[in-house]
This record gives sequence, structure tokens and C-alpha cells, in this order.
Amino acid sequence: MNSLNILFPYSFAIELIELNWYDILVAVNNGFLSHQTAIDHALRELSLNENPLQDTLNLAILTPAEAVYPHSIFPYLEKLANDVSEQEKSITKQKMLYLILKWISDNKVKFDNPLNILEFIYADFDYPDNLSHLVRYMPRDPSQPILNDEELFKRSNIFLEDQKFLFDGSSQQCE
Repeated sequence: MNSLNILFPYSFAIELIELNWYDILVAVNNGFLSHQTAIDHALRELSLNENPLQDTLNLAILTPAEAVYPHSIFPYLEKLANDVSEQEKSITKQKMLYLILKWISDNKVKFDNPLNILEFIYADFDYPDNLSHLVRYMPRDPSQPILNDEELFKRSNIFLEDQKFLFDGSSQQCE
């Protein structure tokens, strides 16, 4: 799911949307977030919750050096992720897609061809319908004009705003 090895910081992700333990597990497993993220998320949970779960505490006390070893974090992370509702799990892939696209959009000057990267992401995420209108090689309606790169960037920004609105709404519903 991450053929381009795109890694974004936890601080970037958590600033945009609320992440649950299942989101963290998927992001770490796919290399979107580092192993250290599990510890960072546990520390965040401790600051927000007076009665954290024991597995959260166990993650929070790990050192950054321990975080690089999957066997140190995954037993706790997997247990915590199992407690996430199926409804919340069902939107994890959409969250990851949003975060990756937002990261690329915010850092497009670092990429030689952001629209080409979008095409790889489209494939990595199994060709989601809601993204096809942003992919250059996808067939278009003959009545619609051919879009240049600037117009595709505008469309992608609209897409990102729509996705942000969805996740703002979903995080409020879950609370």
C-alpha cells in the first residue's frame, strides 16, 4: 500500500485528523508513520485520559530505541487496535489516503512530479472511485475539457477540503 515509501510525521497527521489505535497500526504497518508513533500516540493518550489502558501505559514507557524493534510495540499496538469499533476501522483506509495526499500537496515542491505520485497512490489504494477524477490517465467524459496540471491541482485541493470535512465530521461523531 506504500510503494513510494512515503513517511509523514505523527505531528502532521494528528494535527489534521483524530487517529485511533487501528489507524496507528495500519499506518505503522504500511510505513506511513514510524514505529515511534506508537509511543507518541500512547503519550498523547496519557495526557488526554486519566484512566488509560495498561497497554497504553506499556507503550508509553518504551524508549525510542525500543520502538525500532517491532516485537516491542506490536503486541500492545495490536491489542489496542482490536478494541477499535468496526465502524471506525472501516474509514482507516480513507484517512490514510487523505493524509498521504495532504502530505504530498503540502510538500509538492519536494516532489519532481506530484501528479505522477498521485497515480502511484491511486494504484496503491486499489483505484478508489473518489480519486479517479484526479488521475491523468483515467478516461474522461468527452464533453469535458482536457485538464492541464494546474487544473488537476485545483481539483485535488477541492478533494482534500471535502475529505477534511468528512473526517472533521467523523471524529465528532465518534467522540
